[in-house]
Amino acid sequence: MTTEPMPATESVAPSPKPARGPSLLKAASLIAMVTIFSKLLGFIRDWAVMYVYGTSVVSDAYYAAFQLPAFAIVLLGGLGGPFHTATVAVFSRLIKDQEAPSAHAKRLASTFITLTGIVFTGLSILTFCLAQPIMGLILHGASPTLIQSAAAQLQVMSPCILAGGIVGILYGLSNIYNGFVWPSLSPVAMSVTILAGLWLMPGDSSGMVLAWSTLAGGILQVAMQLPEFFRQKFTFKPAFDWRAKEIRQAGELLFPATIGTTIGQLVTYVDMFFAASLGAGGWSAVTLSNRLVQLPLGVLQTALLVPIFPRFSRAAAEGNFEEIKRTFKVGVISLWLISIPLLVLMMIYTEPLIRLIFQHGKFDARATNLVSLALVYQALQIIPYFARDSITRVFYAFQDSKTPLMVGLLAIFVKALLNWWLVIKLNLGVGGITFAITLVTFINMTLLGVLSKKHIQDLGFKEMVIPFVKLAAAGILMALAIYGVQLGLRITPWQAWMPLRPEILEYMAIALASLAGCAVYGAVVLGLKVSEAQYLQERIGGRFLKRFSK
Repeated sequence: MTTEPMPATESVAPSPKPARGPSLLKAASLIAMVTIFSKLLGFIRDWAVMYVYGTSVVSDAYYAAFQLPAFAIVLLGGLGGPFHTATVAVFSRLIKDQEAPSAHAKRLASTFITLTGIVFTGLSILTFCLAQPIMGLILHGASPTLIQSAAAQLQVMSPCILAGGIVGILYGLSNIYNGFVWPSLSPVAMSVTILAGLWLMPGDSSGMVLAWSTLAGGILQVAMQLPEFFRQKFTFKPAFDWRAKEIRQAGELLFPATIGTTIGQLVTYVDMFFAASLGAGGWSAVTLSNRLVQLPLGVLQTALLVPIFPRFSRAAAEGNFEEIKRTFKVGVISLWLISIPLLVLMMIYTEPLIRLIFQHGKFDARATNLVSLALVYQALQIIPYFARDSITRVFYAFQDSKTPLMVGLLAIFVKALLNWWLVIKLNLGVGGITFAITLVTFINMTLLGVLSKKHIQDLGFKEMVIPFVKLAAAGILMALAIYGVQLGLRITPWQAWMPLRPEILEYMAIALASLAGCAVYGAVVLGLKVSEAQYLQERIGGRFLKRFSK
């Protein structure tokens, strides 16, 4: 695979060393295509769950019980999680230029998997035995029915905790060899098994089919990574070389990163504590809102931040600060370029889209209002979200996970205070919980940005202000264009000319206004000469010319 240049910013010289492996945007485009498919299937899964159960006690119980297994298999073991991050940070220094792993690297990988398996097996057993008191603590103040149902589902899903640790290591080893497809496709497994479970057992009213399907999906995620693991010439034999320098380095990175991720999960439990007082469906609304925000965020984060991190790690090991700065700026500005129009569309079309897509089956108008309120406030986190996660990976590249840990620890107290103020004092309900998420994300981004100077004096924040202002201006003009098209459609009797169902006409109006807004946004960012937009235009235009010239 040939190496293609990444767009350079105006004030930063390109790195003197060529990038190894696929270019950042080429790897990102490959991951994006796979991740889009995965996220769309996840969206269908969430729609099916809402259709069958609505925002009810049953869905609240499942989403509450799933928090611990999700913490392991999505956060700890997921792409960008502590186990994936630690594996890439340590093994990318042992495996150079796609060479086969040495006997030493193979034994270290077996040791890492063995030790992780032992610890996470113990955690799975502990979770199974303590499911009732765990759910009673998290859902303090909820009904006994909700707590009992959540505890039963947690017991079934407890082995997912073991799967989470193992799959994160397999993801990391695959990424070192530029294997991004199977790790990005892995979350499809859980969506497929849940959809299959709902189809095979449509009359389930307890929610247990969701728990068993989730367990099957966790096991399948691990199985999907094994062919790539063995293709890379790795082998697994139980090993206990825990005194090896590299294992200690992995532990030094992994332990505080895991604690930091645990702190992030504690923030979720703080939200669950406050949501329990909002009545049936409150936590399901917050969860669905988060899933909808993560639909685009997850695609973009996986597509760009996964290939960025190995670059950060290698550049940090070589002391190539200019490469870190250049990659950081290109990555974040590219993410903003794509995410700002998504933010505009979310803010304008939250309620009609939730109503048109989800308001079927047991998902009623009340559920639409709950989710819409939550989503409007949470969508605002899109801008600081990408900058925060990119800065965090800079810390990890320098094998510093303690600083993000301390910032995350502060987030627990800040989140609890904001929840109390917004939910209890201002009575914003689920909107207060999700708006607090946005505020905490912005605070974390700011603190991490200031503290990043301990490793690299300048990440280029000042040079990113002008591109951000240009993108924001384009977003405002996009919103005005959408409102203008909407106004024109209201005063024009076009619906009378098309004898279609009202829902289809509303979809058509939203699509037409959105396309017009996106066209204005694209024209403005190109007119304002945002370098990342110009680079994408050249790439896309070049491919079209090349294809039609054949």
